[in-house]
Amino acid sequence: MLRICISCALLLTVGILQVSHAQDASGKPEAPKAKSVQPSIPLAKYSPPKKKEREPETVADLSALAASVSGYISGTGCQPKSCTVLVTDFTLPDGNTSTYGVQQADTLSRDLTSKEYKLRVTDRLRLQTFLDKERVPAQSEHRAVIRWISDELDTRFIVFGTTEKMDNDLVVLSSQLIDTESKEWCVFSAIVNLGPLGSTKDLASREPLVPLPQITTSLSGEKLERAGVDGTTLPHCTYMPNPPYSEGARKLKLNGPVTAEAVINSQGELENVRIVRGLPGGLNETTTAALRTWRCHPALKDGKPVPVLVPFTVNFRLYSSNPD
Repeated sequence: MLRICISCALLLTVGILQVSHAQDASGKPEAPKAKSVQPSIPLAKYSPPKKKEREPETVADLSALAASVSGYISGTGCQPKSCTVLVTDFTLPDGNTSTYGVQQADTLSRDLTSKEYKLRVTDRLRLQTFLDKERVPAQSEHRAVIRWISDELDTRFIVFGTTEKMDNDLVVLSSQLIDTESKEWCVFSAIVNLGPLGSTKDLASREPLVPLPQITTSLSGEKLERAGVDGTTLPHCTYMPNPPYSEGARKLKLNGPVTAEAVINSQGELENVRIVRGLPGGLNETTTAALRTWRCHPALKDGKPVPVLVPFTVNFRLYSSNPD
């Protein structure tokens, strides 16, 4: 049986509920931690030399990058049917994307569909539709999410890229090729000079997911008030069962936040519960199911209960009892 250790805190000053959720990965009770004793004389510890990271290549343009990516994939010896590659939206250094980054990713994806490369290229529209539905952005540093995307879209190789405007107004793309079946993970990286930017508006930061439709009323038709604004008080939740850590997320060894929002209606019930930024493996589902069971004292305006829209953040953390 899995043991779950959970702590939660309600931060009503900003109207955001944050739940911290931790679970032992092994499913066994944690042993008491031994007290550490500081030796009187510091002992030298052996630190193995770090593996030298492969320097990124420099390629002339996106066409040259497509040729390099195709060359590496062909060199793995994968069969044509398994040589599936997916290009994600190119992001900005802040993790968001831009119109320019999407356009450049579209171009690279089209270049890779060339018959000479003999690659299966996953439709980028299919990727975006899938991520919007799950409310999960693709990020190269989140390995569990990448493996999930790879499995769900039946693709082995994934291209990530970050665009950055330099002092000379040129835009540089730092790209990575991820091989989800390789222990090296990032198997190829390259720097591409994309040239001068036509319009600075194209490089403006935007959310990687399609915005959710605005909620203005409760299910009963009452107009939503703004919690903590114009005399409206903040709601106070009294019954808050924690969302369970799903079996799928445990297998993926997922850690991270799930951001949700819901209307706390004038009866103190949560409705219109939806995920704003989620995680795979069933954590979105366990989060929304748990929130629907919560009960709160509603917000008040002029002494009367009113519905308000409230954001929530649930932090999932999977701990391992094995130090290795």
